[in-house]
Amino acid sequence: MNSYLRATLNAKDVRTAYNVLNQYRLMVEAFLRSGQHASALSAATYLKYYAHVSYDLNLPFVTETIAYDVGALCQLACDLGLAEEDSLLAILLELDRPTPGQDRGLKGVRKAQVKLGAYYLMIGAEGKARRIHADMASEPAERIRAIRVELERVETKDFWEIIDRGRNFEYMPPVQKAAMAQFFAWFEAPRRAGA
Repeated sequence: MNSYLRATLNAKDVRTAYNVLNQYRLMVEAFLRSGQHASALSAATYLKYYAHVSYDLNLPFVTETIAYDVGALCQLACDLGLAEEDSLLAILLELDRPTPGQDRGLKGVRKAQVKLGAYYLMIGAEGKARRIHADMASEPAERIRAIRVELERVETKDFWEIIDRGRNFEYMPPVQKAAMAQFFAWFEAPRRAGA
């Protein structure tokens, strides 16, 4: 899988990278479900590497795709009650790397992190959501507002084209979307206290 992904990145073939990443995520999910946890963490570490390579190659959509996939792996590990969830979350929080001119990729990674934070709030895992919030605390207020507006606009889980993934990355069920409001409220609390 790493060789396939490297070849697509070298060719700057975003569509193929997107499809390879879908298969890569499915493989890591199978590792998690079958008890091959060390293999799952190793693969997630490679995904982090390829997310950073994608930044360097100015392929922000690939980086964003990896962020949503690692977020999905965190959620699966949480659902399965795996200790590896903490390491997967650490990998997700290391995906963002501010790079001049790469704001789109950084915003996409942050959206994936917000989505996972809202999931954690939805299931009552506030400590994990707070960890994501703390990682984002230094983000400019304008970027945080833009992320919120863009995520709030998403109404359907279905993508408007036929794709293997069959889902819109940014979609959240209504309960999770409601929890997202609490996550964003944490960004306002320090500003009000300092005003």
